[in-house]
Amino acid sequence: MSLVLRCNVVNVEDSRIFGVKILTMECDKANIKMDIHKDLNPVEKGEKVNVGIYKFIPQYVKGVDFVAHGYVITKRVQDDIVKLYISLWGYLVIISTRYEDIVRDFNYMDKVYVKLWK
Repeated sequence: MSLVLRCNVVNVEDSRIFGVKILTMECDKANIKMDIHKDLNPVEKGEKVNVGIYKFIPQYVKGVDFVAHGYVITKRVQDDIVKLYISLWGYLVIISTRYEDIVRDFNYMDKVYVKLWK
């Protein structure tokens, strides 16, 4: 089971937590907000990026792609928007979509891998 989205990075901003950036991405069927350590961030504002959520370890290029594993911590519906919350060991990824089917296969406490690549 996996979800792969093609996204535009619309914002990269400093978090209130030192050394943490918040990525805001607009994708074809979803929007993503993601915390990432500044030293691990592979993208800049205005770039196109692929975002993958997998239940298995994806293939990646070491030192080029970002890959981390974590857990789905909640899934909720709010104003016809489905939000999937993933914790990457404290760093939060929030996927918001009107298309429930793209996140249907992910449930509470699923171990997932998040991959960012260009």
